[in-house]
Amino acid sequence: MFIGEPVDDLDVTVIVPIRDQEKRVASIVRAAAKVEPLVVLEDEDRATTLEILALDQRSGDNTLSVLSLLHGQIPNLRTLQDLDRGTAIRRAAQVARGRVWLVLDREVDPQLAAWGVGQVLRGQRAAIVPGEILALDRALGITVLASLSGGLVSAQRAVSRYLRGQNTQPAWSPPSDRGAFSRARLFVRARVAIMGLGWLDRPSS
Repeated sequence: MFIGEPVDDLDVTVIVPIRDQEKRVASIVRAAAKVEPLVVLEDEDRATTLEILALDQRSGDNTLSVLSLLHGQIPNLRTLQDLDRGTAIRRAAQVARGRVWLVLDREVDPQLAAWGVGQVLRGQRAAIVPGEILALDRALGITVLASLSGGLVSAQRAVSRYLRGQNTQPAWSPPSDRGAFSRARLFVRARVAIMGLGWLDRPSS
């Protein structure tokens, strides 16, 4: 099910896979919306155009109710509902309109997210902050993510692996939170992706 009207091609699509995140989804979406004015285009005579795709994977809590309220506050938010676990990014690859895609599943520093988008706008195929953001150009997203099973970390691994096969690599920045718990959480998510259990790849509650 699709809520929100699709529009013509845009500069940026923010892809937000969500499941059972009623306490966090508002801050995630609002942080994503703050990226728009921070992205600098080569054509400075116009504003950046951005959409936010919130892709709900059959949440059992009030995540969808929160998203419904956010639609009245954030006009460029679109919601896709009733997706199977692990299929949100795959579905986004079918409907995203931006020439740059930004994948995130937690509240991130908008400046960091804008850095990733800016790297792609300046010619990088992708930019990665482990466990936080993946920015990539639309052609790469269609090639790599259209059959992905899993979440953000699974997508980061898939893109990195594909680019290695093309003798290139993404732009990279270290995670903003380097605490022991953050490192352990990222390690677990990476192991889940390696083991083919991508549907379990999600941020901890």
